Amino acid sequence: MSQTIVPPAPRGMPSRPAVSTGSSGSGATRPGPPSSRRASASATVRHYLDGSPGRLRMISAMAVIATVLAAVLGGAALRERSAALAEGAATAEHLLLVQDIQTNVTEADAVASNSFLRAGLELPAQRARYSAAIATATRELAIAARASSEDAQALGAVNAALATYLGRVESARANNRQGLPVGASYLATASALLTSEVVPPLEARAAADAAMIDAAYARAGNARWWLALAALVGLGGLVWAQLYLVQHSRRIVNVPLAASTVGLLVALVLASAAMALAQSKADGVRHGALWEATDLSRSRVAAFGAKSVESLALIKRGSGAELDPAWDTAMVTAQRSLPPTSSAEGELAFYAQRHGVIRTLDAGGDWDRAVVAAVSTAKDSADGHFTAYAERTRAELDDRAAAASSGLNEVGGSLLPAGILVVLAGLLAAAGAWWGISLRLDEYR
Repeated sequence: MSQTIVPPAPRGMPSRPAVSTGSSGSGATRPGPPSSRRASASATVRHYLDGSPGRLRMISAMAVIATVLAAVLGGAALRERSAALAEGAATAEHLLLVQDIQTNVTEADAVASNSFLRAGLELPAQRARYSAAIATATRELAIAARASSEDAQALGAVNAALATYLGRVESARANNRQGLPVGASYLATASALLTSEVVPPLEARAAADAAMIDAAYARAGNARWWLALAALVGLGGLVWAQLYLVQHSRRIVNVPLAASTVGLLVALVLASAAMALAQSKADGVRHGALWEATDLSRSRVAAFGAKSVESLALIKRGSGAELDPAWDTAMVTAQRSLPPTSSAEGELAFYAQRHGVIRTLDAGGDWDRAVVAAVSTAKDSADGHFTAYAERTRAELDDRAAAASSGLNEVGGSLLPAGILVVLAGLLAAAGAWWGISLRLDEYR
């Protein structure tokens, strides 16, 4: 053994510590070069994966990865369907709201046009209907505009145009009370503004909502493929691991692996049932209450438009025949849009017949009788049948809209618990796979 002797330091200077450089010294061990560390790690991995125990460890790792991946994919599939159906429900509510705005503004225009046929003050009931329709439309516009930036921009322009429309109607009403013919001009420009700058943007937003509903339902439908992939990966990995153990051991059944497979299978079956049930309910609401509600709204908008055209044609005093094609188009839309379950078809048909009488009187030069027939509120008059149609479709629309809203909001209730179940089952299956193969590994020790 050799030592290095350090001479003592002069006085006043600190002494240097002795450092042993012998072969048996206690100096710090220096790590080897990177290449040797890599070689050591590689040797450790090869030893860990060598032979039958190594293959079992690889199979265990792959089974665990497969079941964890199944848990993630299954949970994501259920979450995707739940989110898509929730988006569809929210968009459907917005669609019904936009269509209700259309109905209210066209109803207000129909009431204003009809009341204009009366010289002087309009009926209090008509004034109340007009004010209520405008107030509802204004309130719903503010709500609908908050849905998105596109809605804010489009419906903001609608609100501005509606304010201009209201100003022109008030000018028409003021001149009509004084018997001034210029009031007819104000009313005509107000109705033209409604037709060109209020209703089309609302129809565009309704069409955009319908497209978003279609996209949401497509997303919900595609979620089943993610669940199918989860089943393929998870169950496939577990079955493959068990088949390997059967081929390389004397045991036919590995209990933890078998239990994991059964548990994951049951969870996936329950999840599939929950997804199918939710989609079935959503489709039922979409093709039932929601479609009927949108059809009723479309019918009402067209019918109120036709009623407005009828009054505008009479305001022209014998020269309103040029508006007859517009009335015909609107009435065809109103009649065809009525769902088969509606009870208002007869009332709309009776109104169409009474309208024909009004137009015949006007075209024949009997304008005064035509106006009397148009403004009459008798039960069997044109306005009487139209009011009955409007009241029935209003009640039916409220019922269908409520059914659509509640139905779509309830369809995804079981999807979240099913998603949690799949995630838990997948994680437990991963633990079971690791445990089952660990028992087989113990036999090699």
